[in-house]
Amino acid sequence: MKNTTITAILFLFFAIHSFSQKSIHGRITNSGDPLSNVHVSNIASGAVTTSNAEGYYEIFANPKEEISYTYIGMDTISIIVEDVTRILNVNMRLSMEELDEVQVVGRERKNKQRQLESEYDVNTNIIKSSFGFLNKETAGYSLRIIDEEELDNAPDINSVLLGRLAGVYAFCDPETDKLLVKMRSNQSIQNARGPIFDVDGLILPEVSCSFLFGNVRRIAFIPSLAGTTLYGTQGSGGVVVINTKSGTMTPREKNNKPFDQAKLRNNYLKGKVVQNGQGESLPQYLINLQNSKTIEEAKIEYGQMELVYGNNLNFILDSYVHFYEVRKEKEFADSILERFVQVSENNPVMLKAMAYTLEEEKRNEKAHEIFKKIYQLRPDYAQSYIDLANSYRNLDMPESATSLFARRSYLLDEGILQNDSLNLETLVQREIDNLFLLENSSVKIQTRKKTDQDFYNTRLVFEWSDSEAEFDLQFVNPDNQYFNWKHSLAEMPERIRSEKRLGFSMADFLLDDELLGVWKVNATYLGNKQLSPTYLKATIYKNYGSKFQSKEVKVFRLGLKDTNQHLFEFKIPSSLVEN
Repeated sequence: MKNTTITAILFLFFAIHSFSQKSIHGRITNSGDPLSNVHVSNIASGAVTTSNAEGYYEIFANPKEEISYTYIGMDTISIIVEDVTRILNVNMRLSMEELDEVQVVGRERKNKQRQLESEYDVNTNIIKSSFGFLNKETAGYSLRIIDEEELDNAPDINSVLLGRLAGVYAFCDPETDKLLVKMRSNQSIQNARGPIFDVDGLILPEVSCSFLFGNVRRIAFIPSLAGTTLYGTQGSGGVVVINTKSGTMTPREKNNKPFDQAKLRNNYLKGKVVQNGQGESLPQYLINLQNSKTIEEAKIEYGQMELVYGNNLNFILDSYVHFYEVRKEKEFADSILERFVQVSENNPVMLKAMAYTLEEEKRNEKAHEIFKKIYQLRPDYAQSYIDLANSYRNLDMPESATSLFARRSYLLDEGILQNDSLNLETLVQREIDNLFLLENSSVKIQTRKKTDQDFYNTRLVFEWSDSEAEFDLQFVNPDNQYFNWKHSLAEMPERIRSEKRLGFSMADFLLDDELLGVWKVNATYLGNKQLSPTYLKATIYKNYGSKFQSKEVKVFRLGLKDTNQHLFEFKIPSSLVEN
C-alpha cells in the first residue's frame, strides 16, 4: 500500500512538472532605461538569448528551471521559474566593485556590520567570522549554518552533522577527537587541500570535538571559492566558521536582555508615509464603480465593463470586493466570486489573493475551498500545506490540520519534498507547536515542552500572493524609531532563492512585553516584475501560545511602488524580535 501511495504521488508531481516549455518574456532595464545585449540564459537547458535595443527578450523554460541575466558592470540576477511565470521584467543594478565607489562601499559595509552585530542574537542566519559578520540570506554564495538549539538538543555532534548538509561531509573521529570535514564543491584532483577552521576569529588547521561539544553557538560551512576568497589560498579547501559560547560575546549578553531591533540604531522615522492605496492610480473600472450613485447603477456599470474586462482576474477580484465590502451586496458579490473561481482555476497566485480577502472577511468556508484548489495545483509547495492546515483550524478541524502536517513530514522523509531551509522549517515548526499547544485535547497529544515562542505575547505573520514580490516592511516603535525587513533580490538573494525552490512566501516576527505603546507597520512595495498588484496578508496574533490566543487578518493591495505606505498599527506592550 505504501509503495502504491508513493507511486501515485510521484505520478502527480511528474504530471505537474512535465508540461512543455513555455515562453518567458519581459523587459530588462537599469533605473528605467532599457538595456540591450543582456545575456539571458536558461541554466538547465542551456538556451541563450539577448535583449534587443528596447530591452525586450524572450526565452523558454519549465517550472523550477533557472534563468540568469548577465551584463558587464551589472550584478548578475538569477530567477527560478514557477508554474505561473510568464512575464519577468528585470531591473539590473550597477556592480558595487567600481574603484570610485570604494569609500562609499566601505562606509556602507561598516554600518551594515553594526546592524548584523545588533541582530546576531535573534537571527540564526548570522555568524561571526574573522572578517566580520556574515548573513546567510545576503551572502551571495553558499553559507550553511547550524545553530545552538540544534546542537544542544543533539546527543552528540555527529547526529547533527552527518548527512545534514548536501555536499558537506563532516563528523567527529572518535579515535583522533578531530572534526573531519570534506566539502564536495572544492574536492578535485588539483585541490586535495582540506578546509580551515575559523574559530572565534582565530584561523586553525584543526579543532578537537571534545572542545566543541556543548560549547558551540553556531557553526557554518563555506564550500565555494566565492565565499572563501578573503581567506586566500589557505581557504581553497573550504572554511568552517565556528562561534563558541565561551568565545563569542553577543549584544544580548552585554545587556542581559533581548533587543528591540528598532532601538538598536539611531533611526527615527522622518519621511512621508501615505495610507495604503493613497496616491495610487486606480484602474478605470474601479473609478467607474466608485462613481456610481446607486447599487443598480453600479451593477449596470459592472455588466458593461465585464464585456471588456471579463477575463481579467484583477477586475473580477476588485469588483467582488467593491460589491461585498463597499455596497454590502452579498448575493451579487457571490455571483462575481463564482465567476472568479471559474476564470482563475489554474492561477494559484490570484486564487491566494482571493483566499486572503475571504479570510479577512471571515468567510472561512469559502476561503477553505480555494485553499484546497491551491493545494491541488501546488502539492510540492510548503505554503500549500501551511495555508490549508491553518484553514482547517479556522473551521475548527484541528485533526485535519494535524494530518496535513503529518503528510508533509512523511513526504519529506521519503525525499519527495525538499527540506533544507532553516527559515522554512522554523516557520512550519512554530505552526505545529502552536497547533499542538492549543489543540492537544482535541488531537490527543501529550503535554508539549515549552519553546521560545511561549515567552512572547504577539506574533505577526506576513504572507504574499506573488513569490516575485519585493518589498520593505517597516516596524515603527512608540518612540518613532524603526526597523526595516527588506525582502528583495538585492538584500536577501539566498532567502528568495530558497522561497522559490521550496515554495513558501511568508515571514513572521515575535514581540514581547519590553516596550509599551502603539506600534506601526509600514511597507514600501518594490514590484513583482510585472504590472499586476501583489496582495499582502498580515495576521496579528495576540496572547500568542496561550488559551486566550486570538488573531486578526488584514489584507493589503500593493500596487503603488517606491512609496512608504502605512498598513496598520496595534497597541500592545512589545519589542520586536525577528524570526
